[in-house]
Amino acid sequence: MNAPMLDLDRLREILEREIVPYVEMHGGTFELVEVEGTIVRVRLSGACERCDAATITLRVGIERMLRRALDPAIRVERVV
Repeated sequence: MNAPMLDLDRLREILEREIVPYVEMHGGTFELVEVEGTIVRVRLSGACERCDAATITLRVGIERMLRRALDPAIRVERVV
């Protein structure tokens, strides 16, 4: 059975409109690395690399927003 596919155009739109400006406002950079089924892998750098709140931002902010907008099964993973 194949993993469900996300609407990548919609995903990129949400990230560019909502997530990237927020991360940049806090001195960080955000990169979409890979999407595999409902797993979204991202890289946070700049100020976000050393920030203790980065994991919370991923789970509470980014993951929750993407689940509401796209698919409740989305999981966001941070890569280095």
